[in-house]
Amino acid sequence: MRNAILCLMLLAWMAGCKNSSTVEPVAEPEIKVKTALVQSVKDQDNLSYSGTVEASQVIPLSFRTTGTVERIYVEVGDAVRKGQLLATLDDSDLQNIYNTMLAKYVQAEDAYNRLKQVYDEGSLPEIKWVEMKSNLEQATSALDLSKNNLEKCKLVAPTDGIVGRRNIEPGQSSITLTGAPIELVKLETVLVKISVPENEINKIQQGQKAIVSVSALGGKTYDGSVTNISPVAELMSRTYTVKLTVQNAGRDLKPGMVCDVGMNLEPTTSVLVVPYRAVSKDSDGKTYVFAVTPDNQRVRKQYISVGQYHGSGIEILDGLTEGQAVVVEGSNKLSDNSKITL
Repeated sequence: MRNAILCLMLLAWMAGCKNSSTVEPVAEPEIKVKTALVQSVKDQDNLSYSGTVEASQVIPLSFRTTGTVERIYVEVGDAVRKGQLLATLDDSDLQNIYNTMLAKYVQAEDAYNRLKQVYDEGSLPEIKWVEMKSNLEQATSALDLSKNNLEKCKLVAPTDGIVGRRNIEPGQSSITLTGAPIELVKLETVLVKISVPENEINKIQQGQKAIVSVSALGGKTYDGSVTNISPVAELMSRTYTVKLTVQNAGRDLKPGMVCDVGMNLEPTTSVLVVPYRAVSKDSDGKTYVFAVTPDNQRVRKQYISVGQYHGSGIEILDGLTEGQAVVVEGSNKLSDNSKITL
């Protein structure tokens, strides 16, 4: 009886071994992903700077003589025309001198006219005639000088412009002024001043186009053109001053406004780019992508080096070649050597 039980147990164990050897292996799951190719694109540098608006021309105006300010005819912001009277000095003393010189001139001219007829008739000695001519010439010169001094009390606009500054008040002496009493500015065209680092200055050329954006005007943009590049760096900042000319027909741009300046340079080299969605970082801070194997069956975790962003892509410096396929969707479910389906 005991032997029969042992035989039954042996048969059952053998049957169990036979059944276990016929169990089918579990199939490896395929993960659905989307891919994109590593592409070569032209590298285009975009230069960005902060700039300040300046008047294209600043004209300091000063009186040509000393005296006390009598009247001022303009305020800051006024548009003036060439020849317009802007301010005057007290000219009472110079007016008196002019009146005296005018009287002397009239007297000398009268004497000259009366004696000329006598001289023409031969009744006046030559020396007396020369004296009359000399007196008239001296009176004419003195009158012109006094008239010119009188005109110096007037401050007149030499050209059209806008009053940018007014540093005088009635009753003030012109001797005490430390700057120009009035400054005119030209605003139909303005300059935008930017500071360029030494490693970028050779990328900027005369006539290069730029876009100027002014936040104070709601982000309004203007077309600019490089017109001046300083050949000498600023001593402290080691940057180079570049000025752009911007048309300002509406005079919306005001000196002192801060603006953003952008320049697009011509592409010179090619770079490899992948969609930034394909790039991830592991717990060690290393950057990687999942590259698809040539048979499109599996992926490999590929460590890479990246550069700058290019639109919706990112530059690949090392680790991939042009034409390789990388996973852009579904990478969160992958690991190295995962099986995939496209």
